[in-house]
Amino acid sequence: MKNNHTFIDRNFLIFKAVSQPHLTQEDVIRLKTNGLNKSVLNVAPIWLQKWASLVCEYLEFEEDMFPNFFLEDYPKGMKVEDIKIDARAQKETQI
Repeated sequence: MKNNHTFIDRNFLIFKAVSQPHLTQEDVIRLKTNGLNKSVLNVAPIWLQKWASLVCEYLEFEEDMFPNFFLEDYPKGMKVEDIKIDARAQKETQI
């Protein structure tokens, strides 16, 4: 998983947020879906809102990849659905 989000990748998200400081409809929906409504980011500059959206985008990617990546680390017989619940909990903790 760390190969998908290196130091360079994290810095690129900041660069992308600063160089493209406009929110798309997808950004607005992503922020709302992840509980970062306008009230939380009300006084934040647009680039920071964009960065938050990009971080949420990565966390959603990580949530999708988590079950397959860690499947071997879970006890035998554990359902993939239970691992997905762990992945969602991890994402919500990170947010």
